[in-house]
Amino acid sequence: MATSTSGISALYEDVVADLIPYYDNFVLLPNPSIIMNSYNISGGLGDTVKIPLTNSWTAGNSAVGENTAIIGNADQDFAPTSASIQVGKRGAATLVSEESLEDGGFEAVRNAVVTRLSRSIAQATDTKGFNVLLSGAETDLTDIANINLNNDGVAAASLATADLSIVMSPEFAGYCVKREPTVKMFNDIDSDNYQMVATVRNGFTQLRASANTDPSFARAIAASDSFSANSTVAASLSHFSTSVASLRKDNAPTSGSGFYMAVVTPAHELALAKELNGVGGISSGSIGSVAQDLANEALLQGLIGQAIGCQFVRSNNLPSGLTST
Repeated sequence: MATSTSGISALYEDVVADLIPYYDNFVLLPNPSIIMNSYNISGGLGDTVKIPLTNSWTAGNSAVGENTAIIGNADQDFAPTSASIQVGKRGAATLVSEESLEDGGFEAVRNAVVTRLSRSIAQATDTKGFNVLLSGAETDLTDIANINLNNDGVAAASLATADLSIVMSPEFAGYCVKREPTVKMFNDIDSDNYQMVATVRNGFTQLRASANTDPSFARAIAASDSFSANSTVAASLSHFSTSVASLRKDNAPTSGSGFYMAVVTPAHELALAKELNGVGGISSGSIGSVAQDLANEALLQGLIGQAIGCQFVRSNNLPSGLTST
């Protein structure tokens, strides 16, 4: 097709219209089942939102005698704290040459542009988001020591390199968006191409972590990043079961369906699938047909299933290949 001003305008309008739906389809964070506390501050002043948090509480006095003071014996002082979310900017760009429009066609170019821009900013959002959820900061992790959550995985000293997965309550984290995915276009006549840039401004924070003096509502799983790791350093169902038990002990809320969310790396997904399939030490006869079905679902659809009290989802945007120093 020959390009024209109307054709370029139509391309731009289609990309603008489709960017957010594609972005929402590709991004894992925010997801209501993972992060329940989401805030939109578009149109407001500033780039930070402060979220009030109530302090932890204990059980009341179960044996109050007659004419005995209740205050002092069962204090429940309300001492709220807060957590702040500062938004960061994520961006992606692609060049559309005049020749690609002439030779590739409008529809092919539109699909390619939307997919590239939306996936890029979605992955940027997830990468920085998981860094915050596991370490408290967007800074890219380099070693396991940067984890500021309790670790229910393999001891760091026994790992050469590791992937990080996370088991969390939907009440653990907070999300804030200042700018929804936006695209802008500029015609560079010198290079005979069109510059398309997509941006989004969002941020994350830990709401219920040990740093806030309350029991943490998330647990980290540090285990080998190898697809052929031996059982001593590979991720296992025991790690995730321990995490679920720890969250239950801390009274961490579950989702409406009664589950925590476990987000795992491909290496950890493989280790769990092997275990479910009886490859890594559990015979198929011992886990039954239901677990076999779950394993098949994991291998075919990337969703391990609702087992051991949490729902498993795979992500390529978790911190990986970390050293143990």
